[in-house]
Amino acid sequence: MRKLIAGISLALLIFIPVSLVHAQTSAELSASTNKQSYEPGDKVIITGNVQQPTDKNPVTIIVRNPIGNVYEVGQVTLMNSIFVHDFVLSNDAQGGIYTVNMRQGNETAQIQFQVITGQTQVIPVFDSEIRVSGKYTSLIKYGNVQISTSDNSITISIDASKIQNDSVTEQYHLPKHVIDTTSEQLIVQENGHDVSCTQTNSDVERVLDCPVSQGTKEITVVGTSVIPEFGTITTSILAMGVVVIIALSQKRPLFKFR
Repeated sequence: MRKLIAGISLALLIFIPVSLVHAQTSAELSASTNKQSYEPGDKVIITGNVQQPTDKNPVTIIVRNPIGNVYEVGQVTLMNSIFVHDFVLSNDAQGGIYTVNMRQGNETAQIQFQVITGQTQVIPVFDSEIRVSGKYTSLIKYGNVQISTSDNSITISIDASKIQNDSVTEQYHLPKHVIDTTSEQLIVQENGHDVSCTQTNSDVERVLDCPVSQGTKEITVVGTSVIPEFGTITTSILAMGVVVIIALSQKRPLFKFR
């Protein structure tokens, strides 16, 4: 009976597609996901095999999201050297590459899978940009960007008239060189009123998950530092222009006096 169960389990493993990439598995511990990429709300199924289990220790599984935060943790009991763990991605799961680290005794392995969210819009900010993604991003039109160095804020005009429900969730990727704060979180306002957003951050950017309602006309993000009025490229071009003007004026006077 045990041989039959083991045979069926191994057969299932053969027909499960190999996970997206960069799998770093040992000879003793290997795993894969049931799909290469997912969307928010999908179920992720991780199936693996431990050739020589260490005692009866369970397999510990830690899933990290694209910015390195722990997204899912589980411990799975082995059944004839096979383990299976599944979980459902939340509706607001962040898009990008997720990393799965597994350990059983002294054996470790790592695999990755991708989460694809809705459409993405890019909002230019001088020589940088703010990326916006979400299931309903196509319903929102982003317009002009205003920078206030005195308030350390960025205000983005919005046309959200196509939103049918009370609100939708948008994910804003804000590079830290564009706007940042010395406190724990940025302040977000919609039409001048504070709004609660889920905020996470990495070394280079802050990610805000914010509700946007049909009546929203503008979103303002306030920090303690903001990109200068002229970006680095713009400043370089202006400086080069000044140098050229000075050089030309030295060769030929701009004004002649009679």
